[in-house]
Amino acid sequence: LQMNKLEGFQELRRIIAGGVRHKDYKRVCELADKYYKMVTGDGISDLLERIVTRESEDEFEQRKRLTNSIIPPTLASTKLPFQKAVRKKPKVRVIDWDIEKPEENLKLVEDRISTYWGDGSLEKFLEYAYVDYNYIDPNAFLITEFDAFDPKVEKAKPYPFIATSEQAIMFEFKNNILQYLVVRLPISWIDKEGKPKEGFKYTIYLGEDTIQFTEVEDKPTIDITSDLPGGVEIAGKYYLVEFFKPKGKKVPARRFGYKPDGETQGRTFISAFHDVIPYLSKTLKIDSELDLSTAMTAFPQRFRYVNPCPECHGARTLLDGKACGTCGGTGKEPIHSSTMDVVTLDLPRDPVEMIDLEKLLVYKSPPIELLEFQEQYVQNLRASVFLMMFNKELMTRNELSSTATEVRITEDNINDTLRPFAQSLSTTWEFVVEDIATFVDMGDGIILQHQYPEDFKFKSQTELMLELKQAKDAGASTSTIAKIEDDINELLYADRPEELKVIRIKNDYNPFRGYSEENVRLLISQGLTTKYNAVLWANLESIFNELEIEEKQWIYDMAKEYISERVKAKTEEYIAKMDGAKPKEPVVQFNEPEE
Repeated sequence: LQMNKLEGFQELRRIIAGGVRHKDYKRVCELADKYYKMVTGDGISDLLERIVTRESEDEFEQRKRLTNSIIPPTLASTKLPFQKAVRKKPKVRVIDWDIEKPEENLKLVEDRISTYWGDGSLEKFLEYAYVDYNYIDPNAFLITEFDAFDPKVEKAKPYPFIATSEQAIMFEFKNNILQYLVVRLPISWIDKEGKPKEGFKYTIYLGEDTIQFTEVEDKPTIDITSDLPGGVEIAGKYYLVEFFKPKGKKVPARRFGYKPDGETQGRTFISAFHDVIPYLSKTLKIDSELDLSTAMTAFPQRFRYVNPCPECHGARTLLDGKACGTCGGTGKEPIHSSTMDVVTLDLPRDPVEMIDLEKLLVYKSPPIELLEFQEQYVQNLRASVFLMMFNKELMTRNELSSTATEVRITEDNINDTLRPFAQSLSTTWEFVVEDIATFVDMGDGIILQHQYPEDFKFKSQTELMLELKQAKDAGASTSTIAKIEDDINELLYADRPEELKVIRIKNDYNPFRGYSEENVRLLISQGLTTKYNAVLWANLESIFNELEIEEKQWIYDMAKEYISERVKAKTEEYIAKMDGAKPKEPVVQFNEPEE
């Protein structure tokens, strides 16, 4: 059973007074810090380790300054399959109730779903947040909240709030059900003297109740009419106490992660790329060494003879004991150091006096074998990241000659990798929608189902077209050909959902879906199909064009049963017109032959 308001109040007071944190707090914060640096590149040089045996502190700091890691763009490219999975249209999305509900109730829930993230929907929010937080902070909590409203004239408007691993200081699960969550957020205010002060706000989410302790400067006024105080003092600090009653069936918070952390026996989660961190660490090391080698040695070295300094004549110091200002204390004639400098010599009158310029200065190029090895090593490690995350190598030209079986295995491996991610995403969608429905008083008896397809279809349009041609050439079944055509249409019209809807509906009424035109004409000419099917197939576009004009509403938004009736009626109308326009049989007259 969840805590009641009094138990929650006492528990929150105990957590603040004792500085209590959940047992895995240190680990999840350290992981979130490492994940963030690897994904964004911000402070990634902090993850470098000094080679003690051959690198001084100064040399290590220099290497850190020169490091420009390729880990962030590498991880950014690994997000693409996850992002495509999130954008995929679910094959099942059901919002219903086990008791009779007015249609307006569904409209209200759908409205709150569509405005969950400001002007963006819950789906848009998850498209942004679910992948990113599974990379940088899988133990962050997604919490659904709503602001105060007048229940007499309006309904709650839920919105998302994310509590990071650092902010989610305490929680408890029983049988994998969250019992409560405590979130600590930094706050600031201006004191009586006009100076900025900083403190914290603590919130405990209980489901039925939510309690907040907000740090304030002075002891707050206590409401003696309440069964619980409106202010408390904890360890010499004052907190304003506020109570809210969202009346939720459960704690409205769920973590983003989907990969359990074996080190915590599954109590917490790890990042989607956690398993390839050894490869990323190797990449970071060799990458930093490559940057250092490129900056310090990968340029031509100049060697030349120089004259003594004309000011100190090689003594390095002047008569007053100070370092020579001309040569800077080197004792040598200053030379140019910029690649844009040009050394000019006066052209002598006698060609015999000309100096061989080849003997004045020589450039020596460094050996690049080491740099080439480091570069190849970095690319191999980068490819290994993809191989280990998806069991798939980076795209190479060799894949163009891969067999169909090899390509199918590769796609299956990617789908297997993404399946637990998609299942967790569906569960999160159901979890949040249940909270949304509860907060707008529609939670009783709600039935929610959300499921993504098993195959995320990572084939390109070119691959699908080739697959369609091969299926037709091989004499595949019409259902197989129709399915490939559906996949092509979904890819072509991914950003035009209304046009895709029209195509799907028209295809539903094509009696020869998947047949080639030659085969259809053969069936008709041989009398192997009905007149109805023949007329419908030949006039499908015309029939729907007329229905679009005749109907007062958009025909494609109407119920399937109604569309079927109208298509049938229109087809029979075409048949009647064709029969009526058919010319009569000519009368054959037999005349007597002339004698």
